[in-house]
Amino acid sequence: MNIERFLSDRRPVWEDLASLVQRAEDVELSRKEMQELVALYRRTCSDLNRARSYTANPEILGYLNQLTGRAYRYIYRAGHETPVWQSFVQLLTREIPAAFRRERLYVALAASAFLAGTLFGAGAVLIDPANGERLVPPMFFTESPRDRVEKIESGKERVDNLEKAVVFGASLYTHNIKVSFLAFSLGALTIVLGLAILFYNGVTLGAIMAMYILDKVPLFFFAWVGPHGALELPAIIFSGAAGLLAGRALLMPGQLSRGASLRRVLPSVWRMIIGAAFVLVLAGLIEGSFSQFSAKTFPYIVKIGVAIVLFCGLMAYLFLRRSDE
Repeated sequence: MNIERFLSDRRPVWEDLASLVQRAEDVELSRKEMQELVALYRRTCSDLNRARSYTANPEILGYLNQLTGRAYRYIYRAGHETPVWQSFVQLLTREIPAAFRRERLYVALAASAFLAGTLFGAGAVLIDPANGERLVPPMFFTESPRDRVEKIESGKERVDNLEKAVVFGASLYTHNIKVSFLAFSLGALTIVLGLAILFYNGVTLGAIMAMYILDKVPLFFFAWVGPHGALELPAIIFSGAAGLLAGRALLMPGQLSRGASLRRVLPSVWRMIIGAAFVLVLAGLIEGSFSQFSAKTFPYIVKIGVAIVLFCGLMAYLFLRRSDE
């Protein structure tokens, strides 16, 4: 390596880092400036490692050691000084949405598998209603959709006190966590089975939806499933997307080692999992309470409207870029 050319090419980066560190020591940096500082610090650390391999010049090595040391102290001091609640707010408001936007292609892939299953299930039942029995678990065939609607709408509310809501909500959390964990783990370990489980869940949903449509009670279905489904179904898709991302890094690392490939995607994966978990908690609260009320308490149009607002709000929160980014 030509050391003179190396110094000429890399010195502007070091000067930028020195300038930013000096500014950081005088005033509080903005989020964008902090990101730039971290990027410059990493590049300078890389330059220091290269310089150690090609020269023993104490002036060059001393300068780079001092510069990276100053940057290191500021970066990690700033991290330790951030209050826990502020870090939590930062995670919710910026880091989780940024991870979803960054990995939106994996979210789109997971959503495509789920929607393909939904269309397949609905189409199969609309073509031949007997397919409903073949595609949907037996627990859903205790009565016809119309009979179930009449029973719910003419009887007492299923959740009429806090205790029932808590017990019912706990059972829903357990089921949703199992499905989400399965989607993530199968995606991370095999990719193909992760897509398959998303497709299968879509088939079940589409088949049940078609059964309600054929029995001429579609509004009940959308009002019953919509409020919590607007959050629960995306959360399952998000878990599957995180699994696909991890699986891609583990099974197809490219020129990187598997460890390096996993480390590269881990920040996005754990943020997506945490985001999915928060959404599942909210979905469980809604499913254990608001979703269970019949039209006597909340008209169908109100429940469907709430579902639309929740879904649009979730998509805007995760995928609309902020003006200050």
